[in-house]
Amino acid sequence: MRVSTHVVFFARISGTYVPSMTHDTPLSKDDLVTFFCLKPVNNGDYRALSRVLKTLGIRLVGGTTRWPVVWSAFGLAPEQDLQRAAELREPLFDAKAAAALIGVTPSIIYRWSKGNVPARMPVFPKAIDLSNGRENARGLRWRRAEVLAWHSHETLPVYARTVPSFGSLIPKT
Repeated sequence: MRVSTHVVFFARISGTYVPSMTHDTPLSKDDLVTFFCLKPVNNGDYRALSRVLKTLGIRLVGGTTRWPVVWSAFGLAPEQDLQRAAELREPLFDAKAAAALIGVTPSIIYRWSKGNVPARMPVFPKAIDLSNGRENARGLRWRRAEVLAWHSHETLPVYARTVPSFGSLIPKT
C-alpha cells in the first residue's frame, strides 16, 4: 500500500491563512536563467548560471530550488507579504532592460547606480551584484518594482529582511 502525503504551504494575510503554492513551486535551471536575466542556454550549457549560484551560495537539489532559498541568498526573509512576493518573483533587469523600461541608455543606468543621478531625483535603487565583484562581468541587476518606483518618484518597496540570530550584531543599512 502506497501512502502519499501532500504538503500545503500557507501565506499569512492579515490574520488569515490562504494557500500559496506559487511561493514554493520548484524553480528549474531555465527558470533561474530567466529570473537572473542571463543569456539563454544553448545545448544545456549552464556555466553562467552555475557562477551566479555559486556566488550567491545557492545549491540546487534535484536540479531545482525554491523562491525562499533565492530570497534568503539576497538577505531577504523567506516569508514575504503577497504583493512583495509577487514583485520578488519577477525577473531581474540588467542595465539594458532597465534602460529600456525608463527610456535611457544602459550607460546612464550604470552612471546613476554610482550615485550620479539627475538633480532633484532620489538615490537610484541599489544594484544586485551577481558577479561577486569581478571587473567587467556585467553582473549588476535591478528589480523592476524598484526602478519603476524610483522613476515615478515613489518610495521604493521595502522587503522583509532576515532576522539576525540572538546576540549577533546588526549591521547598519
